[in-house]
Amino acid sequence: MKINHSIYHIYMYTLFFVSAGFFMLFVFLSMKNMTFFLEWELFSFNGGSMIFLTVLDWMSMMFVSTVTLISAVICGYSKYYMDGDPFYQRFMFILLLFVSSMMLLILSPNLISLLLGWDGLGLSSYVLVVYYQNEYACNSGMLTILSNRVGDAMILVSICLMYCNNSWNFLLETLSSKLLLALMIISAMTKSAQIPFSAWLPAAMAAPTPVSALVHSSTLVTAGVFLLIRFHPCFYDKQIYMILMIMSSLTMVMSGWMANFEMDMKKIIALSTLSQLGLMMMIMSLGMPELAFFHLISHAMFKSTIFMCAGVMIHNMSSSQDLRLSGDFFSSGPLLGVFFGVTNLSLCGFPFLAGYFSKDLVLENIMSSSMNFFFLFMSMIGTGLTVSYTLRVMYLMGNSDIKKSIETLSDMSFFLAKTMVIMLFMSSVSGFFLGWVCLPVKFIFINLSDMSKYLTFTMITLFFSFTLLHMKKLGLFFLFSGHLWKKGSHSMMYLPLVSTQLISFPSLKKSFYTYKLIDSGWLEYTMGLNLNKKFSQINYNFLFSQVLKFLKISMISMFMLLVILVNFA
Repeated sequence: MKINHSIYHIYMYTLFFVSAGFFMLFVFLSMKNMTFFLEWELFSFNGGSMIFLTVLDWMSMMFVSTVTLISAVICGYSKYYMDGDPFYQRFMFILLLFVSSMMLLILSPNLISLLLGWDGLGLSSYVLVVYYQNEYACNSGMLTILSNRVGDAMILVSICLMYCNNSWNFLLETLSSKLLLALMIISAMTKSAQIPFSAWLPAAMAAPTPVSALVHSSTLVTAGVFLLIRFHPCFYDKQIYMILMIMSSLTMVMSGWMANFEMDMKKIIALSTLSQLGLMMMIMSLGMPELAFFHLISHAMFKSTIFMCAGVMIHNMSSSQDLRLSGDFFSSGPLLGVFFGVTNLSLCGFPFLAGYFSKDLVLENIMSSSMNFFFLFMSMIGTGLTVSYTLRVMYLMGNSDIKKSIETLSDMSFFLAKTMVIMLFMSSVSGFFLGWVCLPVKFIFINLSDMSKYLTFTMITLFFSFTLLHMKKLGLFFLFSGHLWKKGSHSMMYLPLVSTQLISFPSLKKSFYTYKLIDSGWLEYTMGLNLNKKFSQINYNFLFSQVLKFLKISMISMFMLLVILVNFA
């Protein structure tokens, strides 16, 4: 059994070495300003060749290094979280399959090999979401995979369109196609859960917490953003990206608003991820892919740590995810409080942490760009809501009013703290390091007006004060008046209802009426039931006629036999 459980350590150390190797490649390629293309032609048909192509540049190396580093920490965390699970070997194998699919997606500038990684992500994430095999997990997994299949279909159509140019290498594309760009944006929106495809991400929290920490914070959901970053040098159209900006700004504000009403711990973190994805898509729409990538990496560092801290709390609350049952965590587990507090401050953009360097730079570039006041207002509201729901979670988890015995709460183990301190370190310093290494100078030195300089700080202070005053006078157990707005605030503005039942219910209702009218109605009257009666009558008549003939022959035979016997007698 000890040999079997060493699978966690084997995967963890292997991924650490892989991460270190890719990080050294990143440093080398950044210093030399080089890009390598590795090409392998599989076969050629009708002038179009299918080529397995990988691109090694600083961006892909940094992203692969980040993914493998987080995966290594998650493997060590899984030893704690999945303790006692009988199928832990299968769990780790699927997790490794997911990481391999993500690496294939990152290193592929070819749509065919990119589709393999893209579909591998969808399949492995579905298997991980339904891992517990209960009804809620199965429903969530079905919603997840059906939403992602829309994006898969868009990439398949893009492959068919690019075949006309005899190449699937989009980095070598010279003709700009609005249709191709629109298809890619739709596929990116499905994977990154932008409106109207946002319902699947909170539902996917049915997966185990290590899956949420890896899949739904730093890898799967950022695949859509990374796809647009890859496509940006080849295809850019301001009108199409304006639609993406509208959807992403609405996603950021909606998810931030919903997180202030949610009571499920993991769903709050999922909605937080959704809000940050909206911010990445907004800056991507402005034509700043390097800045979007910078925020993507720094967000991956601290968000995976937040999920792991939430998993420790869930274990301490007897597998409950309800925030109203969590209290006095910071006094009973000070080490857990440090990890959770620092990473949440990084999420809010607290000075000199990783989130500050990326988020503040993103907001400053949004303010310095000549954009609509509506988008500026939405970005500021989204930033304020981030502070609001973060403070709400920390207030409820540190609240001593909840009568919960401290003896039942335990701090994280030494092995777990030793593993997670790597992510805590990266959540603190990765923003500073990447800000100087990766970003062009034009994003760092910005001229802002006096009002713009203090606008972000003012919004953060305002939302912080309002939330603190509201939480202090608010009882934890209270009843909502059930009007439409408050119900919508607790159910993502009815988006799950719209994207699932509202679409399918009219067609199901019409099909039921069609079944009653045609299948069970006229077709039964004229075809099925009528023909059954006709054939039954024919069969009866046939059998009756056969019996009559048999009786006649029998009577004649018996009469003849009787006459013969009488004559011989």
